[in-house]
Order: sequence, then structure tokens, then C-alpha cells
Amino acid sequence: MSATLPPTAAADVLHRSLGDRYALERELGRGGMGAVYLARDLRLDRPVALKVLPGEYAAQPALRERFLRETRTAAGFSHPNIVPVYAVEESDDLLAYAMGLVEGETLTERVQRTGPLPVRELVRLLQDVGYALAYAHGRGVVHRDIKPDNVMVERATGRALVMDFGISRSIAAAHPTPALTRVGEVVGTPEYMSPEQASGDDVDGRSDLYALGLTAHFAATGRVTMTGESTQKILVRQLTEPVPPIAAARPDLPPALAAAIDRCVAKDPAHRFPTAEALVEAIDAAQLGEREIPVPVRLFAGELGTLSVLVLGVLLFAVYLVNAAQASDLSLIDTLLPVVLLLAVLLMRTLTTLSEGRRLAEAGFSPDEVLDGLRRVMAERARRRDELRADPVVRRRRRATIVWGAVMLAMAVTMVATALRLRVPLSGGIYGNPPAGIALVFSGFALLGMSVVLLLKSPFRMPPGERLFRVVWLGPLGRAFVRLAGLGARTRPAGIAVRPPAPAVAGPRATTGSRTAAARTGAVPATAAAAAPDDRIGALEARVAELERWRRDR
Repeated sequence: MSATLPPTAAADVLHRSLGDRYALERELGRGGMGAVYLARDLRLDRPVALKVLPGEYAAQPALRERFLRETRTAAGFSHPNIVPVYAVEESDDLLAYAMGLVEGETLTERVQRTGPLPVRELVRLLQDVGYALAYAHGRGVVHRDIKPDNVMVERATGRALVMDFGISRSIAAAHPTPALTRVGEVVGTPEYMSPEQASGDDVDGRSDLYALGLTAHFAATGRVTMTGESTQKILVRQLTEPVPPIAAARPDLPPALAAAIDRCVAKDPAHRFPTAEALVEAIDAAQLGEREIPVPVRLFAGELGTLSVLVLGVLLFAVYLVNAAQASDLSLIDTLLPVVLLLAVLLMRTLTTLSEGRRLAEAGFSPDEVLDGLRRVMAERARRRDELRADPVVRRRRRATIVWGAVMLAMAVTMVATALRLRVPLSGGIYGNPPAGIALVFSGFALLGMSVVLLLKSPFRMPPGERLFRVVWLGPLGRAFVRLAGLGARTRPAGIAVRPPAPAVAGPRATTGSRTAAARTGAVPATAAAAAPDDRIGALEARVAELERWRRDR
């Protein structure tokens, strides 16, 4: 066990029970359902997230049996939007499970860091979590604790993954034995708990959709919608108080997206989407999800960007050579040789880019599809700048960069001015500089160049290369170039796969047409509509007390 863990009794238990299998490095987080540690699986030599459950799970046979059954079920899941469970570890005084380590942050951390999600990311969140729930519900498992802390956002891709099926329950157990569900029925997070779960009724997949709707509220507004001074007041609100329409807090949301979120948080399960798959299909039918930009088109955009910068550089250098030749004794041949060399390089680069465009045409991409992809690449970059503007950490770093740039500019001016004072006049109007003055001049100009870059290069401003790309390639010249590249191109025979096939299972960033079909995992059994809230208030008192006692003793 790593020395970074405190030598507490809990750490001793972990080391004694798991020391031969895992090397614990540090604690990643702690919540109501236990602590999560960064660990290394010693047998497979890979990093994992190790979640250690509260001690009562190991001490009480009923909870132990239920947790092991449900977690082993979750360990059989294989879906790109579900954090995989690798193994369940148990001993007399410990229950834990190892899951995949996601390089990213929870949705809570993401919203706290950058603020409410933009529409594009909110749509993807609903799609990704919706696919994960459709997969789990189709295999008879309700998560029962969907909340921002249980949704991971992968740093590299932006993909959302659902984790922590630790209090999940089988839908098939319509009448479970009290011994296995007495405490489990009220375990969860009140701020995201559906009315039927809060009152102890039987739950199905629509309960998770209610929690997903409240999670979307948090992601869209940055605030917890259903909260209160105590657990009891929160659960009473969940039972009796309608969730405010999302459009009141986020009027910029598309109407179809706002309607989908509002439907998820309907108090009556019968008024919600019948399945998670139906939610995703509604989002796809409204064309809210952004189409994926094909990788070949992205690569072609990079080729065009390099070509445009090269053209500009060659032209500027050619003008410089001509002007230099006129001001010196260089012959015409001496001037033209480097120009011819540069033009040859430019020609070959142009032909290479044309061949890339031809390959796109042979792959079946029409000129309109290529140009549309190029426009979406530029729009994607513009959205990225908007996201950076909304990130307080990036803004703070930008302010610090401006300060450093200004300081370096002032130092550069001071160095050059000092070097000028150190000059010694020579004959014929020529000045000489001592070694110290020469060093100051070179250092000053170096600092001048760096300060200019720091002051002008901003993550919030469109760079000159992108401006040039938009002018050249998104206009008539770009359309003519793409059409020229496709002249005479022959599409591949039907038996040769050119574009990647649609994924066989629901996954992130799949095409709109294939995602809904891929997500189908079977019908989710539905329960009868929940009883009226007033009929459940009496039973709620005992359950609230039980939940608060459980939390106090954990």
C-alpha cells in the first residue's frame, strides 16, 4: 500500500484484505456509498478505481447478499457508456469492487469548473446516459442512483459514462423479500430520487429517467433543482412539488430538448418516456444530436490548412526575394532559383492535397458533404473558443499571461534603450557597441518576440490561419478545388468497405440513423402508475427516519 494513504484502521483493513491484489495509491473521493481509491491491479498491472463500501454492507448478511448479487450482474455489463466493473472483492469485514479508471471528471466537477453545459454537450449527455440506461434496463437492472456525481465525463472525448451500480436493483424482482430491500429501498440521493423510489414503491427504468432529468437540470443550470433543509423536506418535495420547466432557467434550449427534459421529470411515471431508448429516439428525431465529422474530412481540413499557410508563405518570401534583388547586385538567375524551388514545393504540396481530395471522392463523399464537413470543423473550433471563454480557470490563466507579456515587453524596451545608450560613435556615422550592449540587444529582441506572441496569441481569438482558411476554402475557391479533386474519380466497388460500418452496439458519436436501432435492448417491464402522493406521506415518515438513521450510522 502506498505511503500516501493515512495509517488509519480503515487503511489497515484495506491493506490486510487487498494488499496481495491491489497497491493503493491515493483516495480519489468519498461519498455516502463509500470511498474510491486509485489503485493498481498487481496481477494485471493496470490502474483501477477501487470502491470500498461502508462497513455495514459487510456486516449485515442481507445487504451483503444483495450487493454481491447486483454488483456481479453489473460486472457482466459491456457498454461504452458504462464504467466497467472488473472484480468484486470480499472478506469478513470488507466489500469492495474494482472498476475502470476514467481519465476525466464527474459531471459535478465539470459544471463547477466551467459552468452550465452548452446545448451541444447537454444533448450528448442525455444521449450517452440514455444509451447506458437502455442497456442496463434491457438486462433487467435499474441504477437507482443516477446523479451528477455518478456520471463521468471523459477528458479526451467528452463521452459520458455511468458508474456505481452499487445500489442497483433487478427489475424482475417485482416483489423482493424485505430482508434484501428494507434499507436498500431508501438508500440513494434524495435530491435526485424519483417519487416512487422515495415512497418505497416498486421502481422500473422510468425512475432512472426521472433522476436523469434532474441531472440534466443541474447540468443546464449549475444548480440542484430539488433541495431542502432536511432529507424529509426534500423527499416531500419530490412527492408533491412539480419540477419547474427547464426553459424558465435556460430559454436558449431548443424546444424539443426542453420538452424531453420536462417529460423525464414528470411526477407520474406513466407520463415519462416509457424507456430510455424512447428518450434517445426523441432527441434523435428532433435532430438535436450533432452529426459526427468523418475522420477523412477532418484530415483533409488539416491538409487544406497547411496548403493555405504554405501558399501565403511562398508568396511573401518571393516578394521579399524580388525586392532584395532589386536593392542588391544579385543576378536574375540568383533571384529566380530559390523562387523556382519554392514554387516546385508548393506545386507538389498542391498535387498531394488534390490526391487527398480524390480519395474522399472515391470513398463516396460528394463535394457538398466535404464542404459541409469543413464548415463544421470551423464551427467546432468556434464553439471550443466559446467554451474556453466560459472557463474561469482559462480566463484566469489568460490574465496571468497578459501580465507576463506586458512585463516582458517592458523589459525588452528597457534592454534595447539601455543598449542604445551604451553605443560608442565611430567615424562615418557608424556606432559600435560593447559586448554588454550586444547581449542586451539580442536579449531585448528575444523578449520582444516572446511578448508579442503572449499578448496576441489568445485562446479566445480566432487565429490568422483559421481566418485564412475561412476566406479561401469555405468560399468559391474551396468549392472549385474540391470539385477539381473529384474529377474522374471512381467510387470503389460495392464489395470493398470504404467508410467504417455502423457500430453494432450503441456507443458514443454514432450516426443518427444507426444509434436508435443499436440501442434497442428489449422492452423494459413497466409497473402500475404510482399512487397519489397524499397516500404515501404517512409511510414516508418512517422511511425518512430510517434513511437518516442509516446515514448517521454509516
